[in-house]
Amino acid sequence: MIIVFVVRRDKERREKIVKELRPRIFSFLRNILIAKDEYSDSEVYSMFIENFGELSRKTYISLIPTLEDVVNQEKHHMESHNYDSVIRGLKIDDYLEKRIDFSNTKIRLRAFQSLSRLDLTISDSKILPHTYSRNSSLRKESRASYIGVSNNDPFKFFDQENDMNQWDQISLMQQFVLHHQDSLPNFSKWIKYSKDKQQIKFFIKLVAYFRQTTAVESLIEYLSHEDHHVRREAILAMGTMRVKEIESRLIRMYNNQPFICQNAIIEAVSYINSGKAIGFLKNAYEMASNHDARKLIAEVIYLYGKQGRALFEELLKTETGFNLLILEHVKNPLIPSALRTYHEMHENDSFTPIEAKIKMNEPTVPQKDIE
Repeated sequence: MIIVFVVRRDKERREKIVKELRPRIFSFLRNILIAKDEYSDSEVYSMFIENFGELSRKTYISLIPTLEDVVNQEKHHMESHNYDSVIRGLKIDDYLEKRIDFSNTKIRLRAFQSLSRLDLTISDSKILPHTYSRNSSLRKESRASYIGVSNNDPFKFFDQENDMNQWDQISLMQQFVLHHQDSLPNFSKWIKYSKDKQQIKFFIKLVAYFRQTTAVESLIEYLSHEDHHVRREAILAMGTMRVKEIESRLIRMYNNQPFICQNAIIEAVSYINSGKAIGFLKNAYEMASNHDARKLIAEVIYLYGKQGRALFEELLKTETGFNLLILEHVKNPLIPSALRTYHEMHENDSFTPIEAKIKMNEPTVPQKDIE
C-alpha cells in the first residue's frame, strides 16, 4: 500500500507540474523556434532563466514533454535555425543522457523515447550496454535508438533475431524515416537470410514503404512461402509497389490461398489498378463465401475505374437482402474507407507507396478473419 501511495503521489505531482508550466513553456519554446532572429545557446539559457528560474529536475519534468508536443504538432520546428540552440542551451541532450544511466528501467525507456522523438543523438557507448539488456522492453527501445545515433554500423542488430511486435516495428520505422531516408540499406538481404518470420515480414513492409524496386526479385520468391502470413505481406508489397507484371500470377494463385492471402490479392489488384482484372473481381465476388470477403471485393469493384463502377451498378440492380446492404454500405461516402482514401490520394500517381493504411499494411478486413 505504501508503494502504491508513493507511485500515485509521484504521478499526481508530475501531472501538476506539467499542467502548471506547460502553457508558458510551450509558448516560450515555439516563439524561439519560429523567430527570424538567431539565438545562441547562452541567450536561450538566459531567457529561460529569466522566465522560469534555474533549470532543475522539476523544470525538466515539464520542459521535455512540452518540447516534444511542440515538434509533434509542427515537425518543421526541428529544422529551425534555433532548434540546436534550444537543445544545447537548455542542456536537454545532457539531461536525457544522464537519465539513461538511471537504475529505473521505466526512466531509461522514457529517455530513449524522448531522444527518438526529438531527433537527438548521443554517444554509441551510452546506448550499446542496454542493447543486450535482459529486459526485453529496454533492449528493443535501445536498439531502435541505436539505429538513429550510430554512424558506425546502425543496422548491426538486424543480423540477429529480434522479437518484434507491432509497436517495435513502428518505432523502427520512425528511425528509418528520421535518420536514414536518404541512405537506406537494401532490405532484401535481410528478407533472404533472416529466419525470424516477424523480422521477414517487417522488412517486406519496409521494401514496399520505401519502394525498393531492386528487391522485387527477392519478394517474388515469398509468394510461395510456406507461412501464409509472410506470403500475405509479399502479396501486399507487390500491390503497393504496383508491380503490374505479377498481377496475372496473383490471380492464378487466388483459389488455392487461405482467406488472408485471398484478401491480400484482392487489395493488391486494387492498388495495381491495371484495368485488366474486372473479370477476376466479378468471379471472386460471386464465389465469396463470407460477408467480409464479399464487402472487400465489392469495394474494390466500386473503386476499379469505369468498368468497376458499371459492374457495381449491375450488382445493385440484382442483389437483395444482406448483399444489397453490403453494396449500399460500400457506396456510402460518409463511412470511412482506407481503400477509398488511398485511391483519392493517388488517383493521378503512377507509382506510390501505400499511405492511407494505418500501422503499415493493417488489413482492411476485420481482425477475426485474419485470426
